[in-house]
Amino acid sequence: MLGIKTAISTYIKAHSDMYPYRRYMCKNDCVFIHIPKAAGTSVLHALTGSTNHVQRDHCTAFNFKSADKKRFEKSFKFAFVRDPIDRLQSVHRYLLSGGNGINNKRLSSLVTADFAHFDDFVLNYLDPMRLHTEVLFKPQFSFLCNEYYELMVDFVGRYERIDQDFEVVRSKLNLKTSLPRSNISKATNSSELSDNVRHRIAELYSKDFELFDYPL
Repeated sequence: MLGIKTAISTYIKAHSDMYPYRRYMCKNDCVFIHIPKAAGTSVLHALTGSTNHVQRDHCTAFNFKSADKKRFEKSFKFAFVRDPIDRLQSVHRYLLSGGNGINNKRLSSLVTADFAHFDDFVLNYLDPMRLHTEVLFKPQFSFLCNEYYELMVDFVGRYERIDQDFEVVRSKLNLKTSLPRSNISKATNSSELSDNVRHRIAELYSKDFELFDYPL
């Protein structure tokens, strides 16, 4: 009887939510680092089989390692990144549309009222400090790298070729589900941006451009 109780307890512990590790991570022996506005909702849908993700965790690789180093090291760790300019434009559109209506409600109202034009948002609102106080603005490298700018994950896919790159994840985790198209926005035409705006984004997200080899 005691053996059965121990087995049940072990199973529950292995398959329950242990923040920042979630049930689907324990089930698939993986760590998905969800960078905002980089198709994370679709990836979550494929991993969990559910579209009900009211609370989306945006934890860093360092958060996962600090919480459980042993689990972190044995898990398949992956993320998806996106062209910094395209991602920032997506963030801006997201805020103009109301954001998630909960955590960033105040920010959404501010941007809509005072920085509705993307150029104005980049040149007069964003600054180095705000990049680290709002998760939507955080550089992508800060989710994935250690203090030496070394990647802490096993695989980094790209938003721009997400169908192809997700196959790597699907094969590694033996997933039966293909990638659904959940909340994936279309790329915008960054060639229309002014030189000042492009230069400012290049300054703010210089390490993302460098580490993930995106053109300026």
